[in-house]
Amino acid sequence: MRYEFSKPEKKIVRQVIETGLQRDFQSCILDIDQIIQQWKSKQLSNREAYHEIFGKVKENDKYIARMYDDLRGSTYMIVLQGLLANKTISEADLSGLSETTRNAILAIRRAFGNDAVKSY
Repeated sequence: MRYEFSKPEKKIVRQVIETGLQRDFQSCILDIDQIIQQWKSKQLSNREAYHEIFGKVKENDKYIARMYDDLRGSTYMIVLQGLLANKTISEADLSGLSETTRNAILAIRRAFGNDAVKSY
């Protein structure tokens, strides 16, 4: 899956990956908010809420580390494929890239299928 992005495209790819990271943070925070709402409405005890929040943060931290740690130009394509598979980013987020690059990304996406699951 080796693809060489041009220097200007690397900047755009980093922005797209940052967008994905922010969306993953937001997703986790919203999940935690749901747990807190259940706790506030007395559907969860203090202990249950604490354990669920802790588990959610730990689970998300592992996912974030796997997906975003050790980012380099040589891993950008793999990260983009993962973000697309997890529906963290969409094809629209790739609009700043050249048509050739977008087509290369989407060709790989089609070759490997569209249904990946977030791996924690």
